[in-house]
Amino acid sequence: MFRMSQFCSIIGHFFYLAREKKLQVPGVPHEYKKIDLQLIAEGDERAFYEFYLQYTATLHTFLRRHSGLEGLEEDIIQETFIRVWLYRDRLPEIENVAGWIYRIASRVYSDHLQREIKRRQRKEGFGTALYDTEQTDSTERTHLQQLTLQLHRAVDSLSEHQKKLYWLNREQQMKPAAIAAHLNMPVGTVKNQLSAALREIREHMMDAGFSSL
Repeated sequence: MFRMSQFCSIIGHFFYLAREKKLQVPGVPHEYKKIDLQLIAEGDERAFYEFYLQYTATLHTFLRRHSGLEGLEEDIIQETFIRVWLYRDRLPEIENVAGWIYRIASRVYSDHLQREIKRRQRKEGFGTALYDTEQTDSTERTHLQQLTLQLHRAVDSLSEHQKKLYWLNREQQMKPAAIAAHLNMPVGTVKNQLSAALREIREHMMDAGFSSL
């Protein structure tokens, strides 16, 4: 059975390791390492992890400074990088990558505020307290669970051929050139079909009510 890569869980796991200082990228320290964005665009998870580590700390600072969040930064950063991953094919064309990531994080935070406003309105209707940190945290966890579920459904909705290409790229960590050689297909065709699969996944997510960038 086709199994979608658990990158939501992986991102959360790497977030924990980075926070606990249990994860180190070998070689040049990640804050100074130039990352090949084309590798990320092609689905290279190692490059993506290094990219993730490079921006996690600054995103934490950014969110604390501009949002006053307590305890929800991890959820917002996880969703930010899920969106980055879904739009990774655009990375090589982006001139200001840091600004792009901050805009995504701001959008995720804005979406969080909208959910919080709706939650408060519901609580007002029941005559209960307007703000409850545990309830807010639970709401965000539920949102991430729904996001993960819809990502699974999005991949399951792909054609069998697209799922095969996606599986080779995501699960087997094969780059487009390797997939092309394996399936005896032109590299350009593989890249185009992987990009088309990503677009379909993004469209599915938007149809399911999850914001685009």
